[in-house]
Amino acid sequence: MNKPKLSRRRMILAFAIAIIADGLQYPITAATATGILALPGEAADFALDCFVMILTSWLLGFHWVLLPSLIAELVPGLDLLPTWTGCVALVVWQRQKEQKPPAPTIIDVETVPQQPPPLPPSRQVQNTPKAPDSSPPK
Repeated sequence: MNKPKLSRRRMILAFAIAIIADGLQYPITAATATGILALPGEAADFALDCFVMILTSWLLGFHWVLLPSLIAELVPGLDLLPTWTGCVALVVWQRQKEQKPPAPTIIDVETVPQQPPPLPPSRQVQNTPKAPDSSPPK
């Protein structure tokens, strides 16, 4: 599966879905604790977790961290932890690290000073000694 380009919109949507899913875990767990709604509650919990995993994979691209998060959501009581939010945070961090452009390569070049080429004879300055000044000192 190709990894989609990580945009700000995709990150916000993935975080929103994860936060909503983690928030919905509380009433579903409360419904399963009553006994009457235990089986339908567990089925709804599992369907929600599968839906969140599919949407997160579609938005951010599949990542291996999604599988342990799905398995952790199947454990009663452990599903009350914000595992989807933590999973999305980790995947976003990893994807941003992967998409960051590599640091530029610094090439250290040693320069050797060189003498400028000699001027042609017509442009050379003559270094002739000046005649001593014959004026009397003041």
